[in-house]
Amino acid sequence: MNIGEDDILVALRAYFDSSGTLENDYITLAAFAASDEMWGTFETDWKAILEQHKPKAKYVHMREIAHQVKGFDRKFGWNDENAFGLANECLIYMSRLDKKRFRMFYCVVDLKAWHKLRAQTYPLPSPVAMCNEFCSRGVLMWYASMYPDVIDLQTDSVKYCFDKGEPFKQPFEDEWILETKRSEDSGVWSVWNLIEQITPVEMRKVPGVQAADILAWAVNREQTSAAGKKGSMMRQIMMKVIPASSVVWDEVKIRKHYKPMLHLP
Repeated sequence: MNIGEDDILVALRAYFDSSGTLENDYITLAAFAASDEMWGTFETDWKAILEQHKPKAKYVHMREIAHQVKGFDRKFGWNDENAFGLANECLIYMSRLDKKRFRMFYCVVDLKAWHKLRAQTYPLPSPVAMCNEFCSRGVLMWYASMYPDVIDLQTDSVKYCFDKGEPFKQPFEDEWILETKRSEDSGVWSVWNLIEQITPVEMRKVPGVQAADILAWAVNREQTSAAGKKGSMMRQIMMKVIPASSVVWDEVKIRKHYKPMLHLP
């Protein structure tokens, strides 16, 4: 791979948010990854979009936008048109970013299928573990595989920022601690050594997490809403204009990837 100076990602930062819970039909973990330098510009531009929109917004949160509650309450002048209009402005902005430096990731688990196949003795990891493997770890593997010739193993790093209260952060952090200790004990370098920190952040204050919220909500919206409903096409639009890595664990994919421990009649 020939990589020009302008293509280099050095310190990578990834922001994570989710949609749905383990009590719902679907759970989704989503992320956006880019260089530290790029996030600096992103945050300035994002805040300008919110400031210039009418009415002004302090943050983006899709559940509030969809229902016009809290910061997007109708008493503040919000309605379906201008609330979803703000989300669309944010998508247009992200669609124009450098496609070599800015990437989105998501993993969604069909919990109905998960429970059904788990009952049929399929040895499935928890939904949280499945999302972390194919989204959180996916960011790390993308970074390491895309730029193997330019990453300085001594100085370059990846920073993970999860929305506060997410159930995905602690299991992923525990795995990171385990893998880096294993690397230290064996003296063999691991890709996990690239991670510098895993930290919780406040979504309403962090544009990167707000972007991840849009993606997570859009993925779950498509899975749970009827065609033609507001936002039901948002994921498809995002996939066309923003580079992505994704996996949907529905019943068909789970059956292909895992094998039952017992063959039930």
